[in-house]
Amino acid sequence: MTIDRVHLPDFSRLTWRDVDPAGRTGFDPAGVAALVRSLPPAAEVPPAGADWRLADFWWDRMTEALVERLGPWAVGWQHTVVMEDYPGRGVIPVWWEVRLPITTPDETLDSLAAALVTWHELTVELATDARGRFTASAPATTGRGGDPAAWQAVKAPGISRFQPGHFTRRIPHPSILDWADVDPRTREFDPATVTAVVAGLVTPENLPAQGADWRLRDLWLESVSSGLAERYGPWATGWRWSVGEGDLDGGPVAAWCCFPHSVRTPEETAATVGAALIEWHEWLAEIAERFDRFLPLAPGDLDGWERAVAHLVTAVGDRTQYESAWYGCCVTVLGWFLDAAGIARGEQQRMLDHAIGGRFASWVEPDPALVTSVAERLAGEATRA
Repeated sequence: MTIDRVHLPDFSRLTWRDVDPAGRTGFDPAGVAALVRSLPPAAEVPPAGADWRLADFWWDRMTEALVERLGPWAVGWQHTVVMEDYPGRGVIPVWWEVRLPITTPDETLDSLAAALVTWHELTVELATDARGRFTASAPATTGRGGDPAAWQAVKAPGISRFQPGHFTRRIPHPSILDWADVDPRTREFDPATVTAVVAGLVTPENLPAQGADWRLRDLWLESVSSGLAERYGPWATGWRWSVGEGDLDGGPVAAWCCFPHSVRTPEETAATVGAALIEWHEWLAEIAERFDRFLPLAPGDLDGWERAVAHLVTAVGDRTQYESAWYGCCVTVLGWFLDAAGIARGEQQRMLDHAIGGRFASWVEPDPALVTSVAERLAGEATRA
C-alpha cells in the first residue's frame, strides 16, 4: 500500500462550476462500477473490520483517484443533503456525511460506485430543483452570480453533520488509568528488558516514513503502545505523554516528543521509545515515593492534606515545565493520590473540579497563593470525605 499523503479538494469550497453536471456530458452512470474497479487502490480494499485509520486512508485514496479521473466534483460522493428542522433556523438543507462500511471487496466497490452515482444525481437535481426540495430555503440574494437557486440554498447554511463515533482508539490515555494500574510497587519491571522488547516493535518493515499519512503514523504509534502494554501492563502506555505540545500533550516525559520530531532511523527510534518508557516508569516511581511521604493521612489531618497537595502540584509543574496542558497531568497525579488515600473514585472528579476548576493555565506557573488555595480546597474536601 502506498503511504503518500492524500490531497483532496475541499468539499466546502466547491463551486457550482465544479459540480455542474452540464460540464460532464460524457459521464455514464452505467459505467461507474467498472470505472471504480479500474482504479489502482481498488486492488487493495482493506479487510472487513480493518482499523478505521486504514479504512479512512483507503477511502481517501479511492476518492483521490476518482478526482484525478473525473474532476473535483467527485469528492462529493461522501456527502448528501437532508432537509432538517434545525434549531432556530427552521427547515433547511443540511449536509450529512456518507459513511460506507467495508465488507467484501465487491460489495465495498459497488457501494462506492452507487454513492458516486447518487451524488451525480443530486447535482442533476440541484441544477433545476425539479422536486422542489431546496429553492424555498434559498437566501434572499438568490439569483446573483447565475448559480441555480437550489445550489445557493444548500450552500447557504454551511451546516454539516458528521459521525465521529467510529474514531475510537484501543489504547487509553494514561490520565484515565487508576493508581492501581500504574503503581510501580505492585509489579516487577526490569529496564534491561526494554531494548529487546522495543526492537521487536520498531522495525524497518513497520516504521512509517516521515511523509506517511497521519493515520498510518497514528496507527503505528498505537501498535507500539499496545505491544508495550501487552508486555509490561497498561501503565506502559504513558511512554508518549510528553512535555508540552507533543503526542499526548502536557505530560512528564522528555525523551519522546512526537512522530515528526522523535522518529529517525529504526534503531534511533527504538532507542528513543525505550528511553521514554524507562523515563515514564521512573516518574511513576518518583510519584509513588512522594505519595509515601504523606500517606497514610490521619482522618481530619487538614494540614497534612494541604502540604501533600501543594507539594504534588509543584512537583508536577516542575516536571512538565508548566507547558501546554500541564494541568492535565497535575489533575491526574492528584487523582492518583486520592486513589492511594482511599477516596472513592466516584468522589474524586467532583473534588478536583472544586479545587482546581479551570484555575490553572497552559504555559503559566501558578503563583504561591493559587497553589495554596487549591491545596486548601482539596484538603477541605478530602477531610470531609
